[in-house]
Amino acid sequence: MRRWFLHRSACAVVAAGVICIGGTAAYFSGFDQVQNRVAVGRNTTEIKEDFPEPPDPGDDDTPEYKKTVWIGNTTSAEKGFNVDCYIRAALSYSNYDIGKAVTLIGLDTVNWVYNSDDGYYYYRKLLKEGENTTPLFTGFQIDRSRMDKLYWDTINDFQIHVYEESVESGDFTDYQSAWKYYLNSVRGT
Repeated sequence: MRRWFLHRSACAVVAAGVICIGGTAAYFSGFDQVQNRVAVGRNTTEIKEDFPEPPDPGDDDTPEYKKTVWIGNTTSAEKGFNVDCYIRAALSYSNYDIGKAVTLIGLDTVNWVYNSDDGYYYYRKLLKEGENTTPLFTGFQIDRSRMDKLYWDTINDFQIHVYEESVESGDFTDYQSAWKYYLNSVRGT
């Protein structure tokens, strides 16, 4: 009888263990489905410019050219996501020697700030979807006295290249903190 009792007790313990494991397994395998509500924001910006046909500089020692440059936030809201951003722009010249003689006309130093450390002009204001920056500049002048005569005949081929970048505004309240965060994350610091 004792053997029967031990055998039955052992079976009961095994059965209880199986039931507990089954209950635990059922507990760990339960799940609910939830639709992911996170979406990737994307900002789209565009360089805009008004650059009429430049006049022939002729013998003018300081020819002036009209060229208005601004940036637009052309992001289109998809599924209710508006992406506001901060803008920065850099200028380069097709000919370095002529570029040394360039003076920008109508340079906006109220809304744009130049950082000599990295060579970018930073737009101080938040740019909302569909908005444009104020013009960075409205023209330029080339002072021939500041360049070698060798390049005078190539002024008609001279170009100012505009490069721009944007970063999502996120929770940042000013352009400096947004760009600092972005640049530090890119550099890994």
